[in-house]
Amino acid sequence: MTLNQARLHRLNDQPISKDGQFVLYWMQAQRRLAHNHSLDYAIKCANELGKPLVIYEGLRLDYPWASARIHRFILEGMRDNALAAKKLGFTYWPFVETKKQPARGLLSRLAARAALVITDDFPCFIIPGQSASLARLSDRAVIAVDSNSVAPLRLLGDAPYAAAHLRPKIHRQFAEAFEHRSAPKPKVPRFDASKIIPGFDFADLDDPALLAAKLPIDHSVLPVEGRVGGSAAAHAQLKAFLKKGLPIYAEHRSDPAPPSEIHGSGLSPYLHFGHIGIEEIVMSVFEATGGYAPVRLHLENAGKREGFFGDDRNANSFLDEALTWRDVGYVWHLHRRQDTGSLETALPKWALATLHLHARDKREFVYDLAQWESAATHDPLWNAAQRELAATGGIHNYLRMLWGKKVIEWSRTPEEAYQTLVHLNNKYALDGRNPNSYTGILWCFGLFDRPWAPQRPVLGQIRYMSSANTAKKFKLGAYLDWVATLPAPASTSAKTTA
Repeated sequence: MTLNQARLHRLNDQPISKDGQFVLYWMQAQRRLAHNHSLDYAIKCANELGKPLVIYEGLRLDYPWASARIHRFILEGMRDNALAAKKLGFTYWPFVETKKQPARGLLSRLAARAALVITDDFPCFIIPGQSASLARLSDRAVIAVDSNSVAPLRLLGDAPYAAAHLRPKIHRQFAEAFEHRSAPKPKVPRFDASKIIPGFDFADLDDPALLAAKLPIDHSVLPVEGRVGGSAAAHAQLKAFLKKGLPIYAEHRSDPAPPSEIHGSGLSPYLHFGHIGIEEIVMSVFEATGGYAPVRLHLENAGKREGFFGDDRNANSFLDEALTWRDVGYVWHLHRRQDTGSLETALPKWALATLHLHARDKREFVYDLAQWESAATHDPLWNAAQRELAATGGIHNYLRMLWGKKVIEWSRTPEEAYQTLVHLNNKYALDGRNPNSYTGILWCFGLFDRPWAPQRPVLGQIRYMSSANTAKKFKLGAYLDWVATLPAPASTSAKTTA
């Protein structure tokens, strides 16, 4: 399988229609008009077939955990895409479902007019099911394109059981894949689609906040003020990180701190919604550090965690997170997405065994979902992490691990803890509903980890973390003072969902 072939995944056996009016790119996960392999392939197909290209981006009302927070972030991205499409000359059809204009059947009608459909090959949440449903119902070819990482996921082998086993595979594939990265400035196809009538009313994207406020979605999860979605905001965040965060990343990335102190990249929501691509981020890190040496990478550094690209310690640390650890979740989901339904199907045998052994252990504290959501536990640090999540749509990386571990300790059963964590993360986190959301949560239960001694109550041999040790390890004063300024989450009693 060649590198370019590895990016393509044929979802049905239907033919390409010579009578189709246009090539349809159904933008689901890679919601941007540059650095996008799906868009590149759609342009290639349009030029080869002599057809216009139509880019369709939709937003339904009925996705799980639909809220004002998620909706507005996506709408802000759609606004950016509409402006970019007008400037670049692409034909872009944005659709936002309302009560008056339902989405049901729309995509099938668009596909019936197309020569073929190109979409994004994203291995998580509702996207694989949506793509498979269209492919099953349509008499047009439907092809999904992998733009998830630098190296195509299908060239990285089976589901990994540790980052150390995936890292050398990424190193081996990286140089060639990066050489064939997506176009930073895609060229519009030669054939004009501007006169093709869409068959629905375009969304009014001038005011995403006003539009989101009118829709029948969960308005208890408020948008994060100052956290704007879209490619423009993504590029501003990347620029700020390269200037302030990258130079201290290796030493301080784990330090809990207010957002004014840029320790992490802050890019995960933009990556999740496709408002920026990982290839562009990697390229920007190379440009900022001058650290890319492909021959040295391939021959000398394959499999080594240190010296990922050149000698810059901060760039190496960030790129190992952005490539190795991110790809662990994506490759695992490519092969085992269905296994996220429960711990019984997701976890390694040793983790299940130790959790079963301690399933009846006495819990020091037990909380229900309403108490978790409202940050009403006995632990001030856990409460701070939950307040950060509810108010800002994220938790600092190190505290996210502690947050997950404590839910396991203070829940009636491991499965209840898992359902609680999936619900809280997917409801509130801007980067939730992502491969790394699920694998990050499952790591708290032992996925990608090893047994630890000694045996502890409830956790058994699962890695233990404590708030007391975290307080000793980090200076938390500035972080806790900042969290105290955030609005307290309202008490709710929502149904858990996985």
